[in-house]
Amino acid sequence: MKKLLSKTDITKKNSPEEFRTQSTIDKNEDVLPDEKLIESEMRYRRLFESAKDGILILDFETGNIVDANPYIVKMIDLPLDEILQKKLWEIGLFSNKEEAELDFIELQTTGYLRFEDMPIQKRNGNITDVEFICNVYPVGKIKVIQCNIRDITQRVKADFELKERIDQIQQINNDLILAKNKAEESDQLKSAFLANMSHEIRTPMNAIIGFSEFLLQPELSKDKLEKYVNIINTSSKQLLSVINDIIDISKIESGLLSIESELVNINKLMDELCVTYTHLVDLKKVKLICQLTHPNKLIQVKTDGNRIRQVICNLLNNAIKFTKEGKISFGYTIQENFIEFYVSDTGMGIAPENLSLIFNRFRQVKAANSHLNEGNGLGLAIAKALVEKLGGTIGVNSKSGIGSNFAFTIPYETEIVGTVEKPYETDNYNWEDKTILIVEDEVNNHTYIKELLSDTNANTLDAWDGKQAVELVKNHPEISLVLMDLKMPEMDGHEALQLIKQIEPDLPVIAQTAYANSDSRKRAIKGGFDNYITKPIDSTLLMEVLNNYLTLIRI
Repeated sequence: MKKLLSKTDITKKNSPEEFRTQSTIDKNEDVLPDEKLIESEMRYRRLFESAKDGILILDFETGNIVDANPYIVKMIDLPLDEILQKKLWEIGLFSNKEEAELDFIELQTTGYLRFEDMPIQKRNGNITDVEFICNVYPVGKIKVIQCNIRDITQRVKADFELKERIDQIQQINNDLILAKNKAEESDQLKSAFLANMSHEIRTPMNAIIGFSEFLLQPELSKDKLEKYVNIINTSSKQLLSVINDIIDISKIESGLLSIESELVNINKLMDELCVTYTHLVDLKKVKLICQLTHPNKLIQVKTDGNRIRQVICNLLNNAIKFTKEGKISFGYTIQENFIEFYVSDTGMGIAPENLSLIFNRFRQVKAANSHLNEGNGLGLAIAKALVEKLGGTIGVNSKSGIGSNFAFTIPYETEIVGTVEKPYETDNYNWEDKTILIVEDEVNNHTYIKELLSDTNANTLDAWDGKQAVELVKNHPEISLVLMDLKMPEMDGHEALQLIKQIEPDLPVIAQTAYANSDSRKRAIKGGFDNYITKPIDSTLLMEVLNNYLTLIRI
């Protein structure tokens, strides 16, 4: 309750009748004739009775109520005889008697008392908000107190709604400011991302185009030829990695990222990564250490091996990027119900304020003396999404100038242990008694596959669409294997497969396609293809797959 004060004066009467009679006589003594006194009294009573505010008349000395109009009687829901000769706090106008007595003394002293918002309680317990104003008036030779009580429930409600609305508007404004700041930050991040992406695409393209032109030089030495070809291969893989990152982040954003499930030989996967990355760090002052917990055991996990490889590659690529000298270690440890993979380095490390940001899209830790980092800022965001999709978690411990340790887990329920079987390894394939049907509508791809097979002594047949492939299988029972593109004119690979399997049910048919997503792979295998190779074709993988089928004894 807010209280406002000013001055006037007060006296006492004991009853409404005495107050009304005395005040009228005192005020009009020797002035008005009897009929004017009666007229004045009637006019006052009419105003008093018809007022749209509650009115109470109090005895100045005692504070007892000596009169009350019908509006206040209705407002507090008490009959008049229960109101007269009562104190204000006895009819629910004040909740605290001690405070009310002090306020009454203040009223007697100052002549004015006001509460802008006072709750009063009705007989049924309901609360009404009122504005409460008391004034002391001289009436003839006496002082009286008149209290006006105005119901302000609607005003309080309107004020509350207005305040609530103002709060809502303020919150909206705050949200808009926050959204604006985030949008500006997002724009800056996207601008940096696009700049980096342009850099990441144009850099390998520059090498591919430039060194491809060098290959056309007459009398090119063998050493230079080998050097240029290696640069073109490395740059092509770098460009493919950028494209794969863009595709993966798009899948993550759209919720289309899928995970395969198969038994993965962990030691074999780690060995392959060790060989690959040893070559990559050979030219740097960095030592690569691959640590295997059980190097001579067969450790198998049912998971997506390609995605595990992708996460480790992302972490190793970052370690190589930010480690100028020292060492990079990677490996795994087996816990009770999960396997933890890790990549540690002695590189530049990460400042504490950046640790919470590095797994966000487009975020990069700026290297010292560098305005634009290598990379597109997607690697760690993709790694986090993949690990979580695999059912694990990923984190990092790092100190600036000392190095970083990234670790992630995947579920591991049962350990399958046995002797490691060394895979059959050879670069010299001899398939002189085999015939391979190449079904491919792109001339360059066709030529590439034939070139890969040129040293294997295999016989090859060419088909440029699915319809030709079916006819060749009908007319050439010596065909040992079909390498089938999926997207072709006339008849696609899926339709051609069904017809070929009707002719030769046991003939191995391997899909090779630029559709690299898991749904395409699932459809191909479910549709009857014996295996699936994605473009750009990994020559080593293709030769291994072909050898597996061509060395099988068909009955």
